[in-house]
Amino acid sequence: MNPNHPNNRRSPSTTANDRESGKFKHGAGKTPREANQASRAAKYEDPDAFFVCGLHPVEEALSSLPEDTLRNASLYIAQTREAKEIEPILKQAEALGMQPHACPMQQLTRKAGETRHQGVLLELPKFKYAELDEVLDNLSPQPLILILDLIQDPHNLGAIIRSAAAFGADAVVIARDRAAQITAASIKTSAGQAYKLPICRVSNIAQTLRQLKTLDFNIVGADIDGCLETEVDYHRATALVMGAEATGMRRLTRTLCDQTVRIAQNPSVESLNVSVATAILLHTASAQRTLPWKA
Repeated sequence: MNPNHPNNRRSPSTTANDRESGKFKHGAGKTPREANQASRAAKYEDPDAFFVCGLHPVEEALSSLPEDTLRNASLYIAQTREAKEIEPILKQAEALGMQPHACPMQQLTRKAGETRHQGVLLELPKFKYAELDEVLDNLSPQPLILILDLIQDPHNLGAIIRSAAAFGADAVVIARDRAAQITAASIKTSAGQAYKLPICRVSNIAQTLRQLKTLDFNIVGADIDGCLETEVDYHRATALVMGAEATGMRRLTRTLCDQTVRIAQNPSVESLNVSVATAILLHTASAQRTLPWKA
């Protein structure tokens, strides 16, 4: 199934006249194509730190993130903020043993970039991905691993992680290259679940699927020509594969699936966003599986 909106559109090509006219003079010496390539590469880079900005996002992060993560975090508060205005955050920080750093507003702005910070910023350490082999050594009795085949939007990634945690997946696997990585946006959208559910990063999705096949996993890919979601047997070890927003699964990925699955929906309605489709399929899987919190 291709349960996604075709959101990605190419920008119009830049002409030679545009380049010669100096229209792109401020591109640090790069042609538009080079600048676009650099921007795309930066999209997938691992940041050394994550910044949660703003009163409510910081308050939510202090409430939802694991304590071991927050022990390595730093809380920055603008010198101009009144203590009374940020009293809930100060109380949370005190309970966690965190010492807020008072600093000039300009320093927060440099850290936050274009994000509105309201004089409050939480700096989280670099995200640590789980090792797939360790996950495979500690599977539940009815394993379910979610494989994302080049999901591009970090907000979709975060929403998918939240659903995976809600419906009992053992882990989420993402590609190391050309796919959304864990960012401040995906952490926020996951409501902190990115720190609680194993997120594995692999160099080759196809090779990972082959590895799971040797462990007797049933590889189930979302595809519009698949069987109905209620016809899949999730009692056995399963790897559920979701494709990219605009294109679905890649051809090789699809050939490695043991079966494909689709969601029954009104045909007059446009296909579902990938995070919504993933949540529906994960809910169907959880209904079959024996999970501790369902007892």
